[in-house]
Amino acid sequence: MLRKIGNFFKKIISPTNWKRWLILFITLVSTIVAIVCGSIFFTSKNINKSVEYNGGVEFLIKINKGDKPDEAIDEKFSKEVSKAIEERLNGGVAFNGTSVEVQGNGKIRITKNGELSKEERSEFEKIISNKPTLILTDSSMIPLFIDGEFNRSRNKLDYDLISSDPKELRRYVAPLKPNGSEAILTGGQYGQDASSKSVSVTLLNYEAQLEWEAATEFISTQTRDKAILMWINLDDLINMAKEDFYDDWVDSGKNPYNFVHVDNKIFNSSNNTPNAKKLYTFDAKKYLISEARVGEKLSAPTFRITGRFSDQEARQLSANINYGSSNYSLDVLSSNYVQPDNTSNSFESALLAGAVVFGLISIFMIVNYGVLGLLSTVSISLYMFLTLLMFAFLQGEYSPVTIAALIIGIGISVDSNIIVFERLKNEVYSGERLKKSMKLSNKKSLSSIIDANITTLIVSFILFYFGTSKVKGFSISLIFSVIFTLVVMLLFTRTLSQILINTGVFDNRIWLLGMYKKKINNINQTKGFRSFNFIKHAKWFVLGSLLFILIGGIVYGSFAGINNDFWAGFNRSIEFRGGVNISLQSAETSFIDHARALEIKDYIINHNDVFKIDNIENYINIIPADSNKLEWKVVIETPQNLTARLKEINSELAKVFKDTDPISFGISSIEAQELLKNAMLSIGISFAGIIIYTMVRLKWTFSTAAIIGLLHDIVMTISFVVITRLQMSPIIIAAMLSIIAFSINDTVVVFDRIRETINNEYHNQILSKEQIAKIANSSIADVFKRSIYTSATTIAAVAVLLMFGNATDLSFNIMMVFGLAIGSYSSIFIATRMWTILENRRQKGIKHRMEKGFWNLPGPTEQIFQGINDYTA
Repeated sequence: MLRKIGNFFKKIISPTNWKRWLILFITLVSTIVAIVCGSIFFTSKNINKSVEYNGGVEFLIKINKGDKPDEAIDEKFSKEVSKAIEERLNGGVAFNGTSVEVQGNGKIRITKNGELSKEERSEFEKIISNKPTLILTDSSMIPLFIDGEFNRSRNKLDYDLISSDPKELRRYVAPLKPNGSEAILTGGQYGQDASSKSVSVTLLNYEAQLEWEAATEFISTQTRDKAILMWINLDDLINMAKEDFYDDWVDSGKNPYNFVHVDNKIFNSSNNTPNAKKLYTFDAKKYLISEARVGEKLSAPTFRITGRFSDQEARQLSANINYGSSNYSLDVLSSNYVQPDNTSNSFESALLAGAVVFGLISIFMIVNYGVLGLLSTVSISLYMFLTLLMFAFLQGEYSPVTIAALIIGIGISVDSNIIVFERLKNEVYSGERLKKSMKLSNKKSLSSIIDANITTLIVSFILFYFGTSKVKGFSISLIFSVIFTLVVMLLFTRTLSQILINTGVFDNRIWLLGMYKKKINNINQTKGFRSFNFIKHAKWFVLGSLLFILIGGIVYGSFAGINNDFWAGFNRSIEFRGGVNISLQSAETSFIDHARALEIKDYIINHNDVFKIDNIENYINIIPADSNKLEWKVVIETPQNLTARLKEINSELAKVFKDTDPISFGISSIEAQELLKNAMLSIGISFAGIIIYTMVRLKWTFSTAAIIGLLHDIVMTISFVVITRLQMSPIIIAAMLSIIAFSINDTVVVFDRIRETINNEYHNQILSKEQIAKIANSSIADVFKRSIYTSATTIAAVAVLLMFGNATDLSFNIMMVFGLAIGSYSSIFIATRMWTILENRRQKGIKHRMEKGFWNLPGPTEQIFQGINDYTA
């Protein structure tokens, strides 16, 4: 009876063809429906375009030191303020459309993407300029500090005064060290979870430590509520309470601590339990950022705020403390509407280019792999949808940098499919049955796919951790691409392709899978690849690379020598060179329209003998000051050093154009230098990560060869930039990072095949020089078509973007085409050639140690039995 029941359920569960087809049908239809519906109803309605594609608003902010408003601001202090603003606005990652850049002379440029209304623009300007003030009080709203000293007299806050004069709040700021707060991991301490974080706060100096000791001693001796309350934007809270919630304000006894609680009371009157903070009428946590309990006097120069914070919560609290306790103010000098870098339909062109790229890749995959190629187009669509869905969910912006990451992601996704399907062809053509070939190809290709993607993921995480905000935005996009490629490939494509093959429909119809019976067991079908000696001819590619690098060095030296400037070897953008910005905007009692702006521009060009600005016609522009394009301004951005004559130029402009208000400042190269420095640091640490991973998975010879290959790609790319005189700009840095990510992916696939060949055919053998070359040649031949296909499809994607000239940056596209080609050939001819040299030395060392009896042990030896104890360590 039990056997019959078991057989019954076995029949139900066991796969039969109709069940396989049903699973395929339901899965594919539901996937396509999800992609279509999700794209129409969510991702298409949540597109956050960058300034390059959609324009935005730009603000110029001036930093003033609180105690010394006339003191010059150095770049170090400007950088600290910029970092604090960036953390507060976007969490330190250029991913949501807000960027913060340091300029010269204590100026900061803040750009926000999108078409902001007048109210939104005013609100954003208020968020920037009205720097919040952090004050500490007890639960009775008595400030703990006045003018940096403990409030021993228990003086109360004058709410009317601080709401009318926000600067009055500065008197109550706690004596904390500037930027002295940070989020730290304290999991497992203080009864917290392992992943919990706390916030560390450092006091200003020893005197501040004594005052803090007195304050905490007083709080710890209170009989009821031993809490220190941290308030930010308390003046805004009081104004809001008076204007929008006056009845609640009165009901709270005009006490902010009562007011932020539900029912305007700290405790519930019926059961004496704490009331929740208000969330729906307004978010109380935006004002009361911390309630720290104090049980004893604190004497250390630092203290911690604990509370089971997540990483984001701890970072946000730390940023608010740093920003609110710092001693400086911010003034908005000017603002203007930023036009898109390209034409108004550039984003639509990028979308159209993406559709063309997807169409070409789909045709390529279907022609080469038939029904499996059709399945892969669905999997690539799913990868793209999931990536864009995550983008929309996190409100990430579509920018040239993120599109760079998406292009690499498409290449990686296509590559994962090609690895499996090319392996399937090889197995079938070697004489294996189709079903077994599918199993073998899935099994053997798994390590290549995982290793290639994990190395790219390592690079991405390191770029995110050590990179600047723009590099972080690129790395986040790349992380999404790699993760979703792995998920789709390992769970979706592999499973469905195996089910499809197991139907048996294609056993005698392999032409539907892009394969032909005449090639089975036909040794001549890959004769062209097999007969070519890649290692022997690699020397010509090495020579070609050295020659190209030499030409690049000569060109670099020539330009550097002519200009008497080492960095002049690069054609640097103004972000890297620095310079001066002179803006002529409407004075308070005047209005500059488009015609007047053109008139001013023409006058400056025609009278440049007065201003003496080199190539003025190339550096002067008129830009709209608002999104309606009613008010305009004239802007001169030049790399020329005008520091000595800047006052004279401003004076002349003000005298000639009395209806304008000239503003000038230095364009600092600090942001670009920081980007380059962090990119180089990230790449260096990425190399270390790659070495560690490849040494664990492969051997040191592979690690060293991979790094040499990557260095080759970087130097070749730099030489290309120098020779072609492409302008060195942040987008070029993004292109270089993309090339590195693609190149390591390609190299690891080749090396993984070499490892497999050694393990299968030369296990525990000492290899000769000829055998090493043979292994390298055969492994390259095995993956040669895959390398060509992957590179060709990715380069084709970039070429299509290149044809749609306004879709992405031209320099970026040119760099990508060159870099992808270089990355592909270096993985075959440079990195693999280096591996043969290093592996030959390694094998000689092993042979030498064996001949010397290095591993021989004294005493009796163990008798070896085949299959029992014939293993090697």
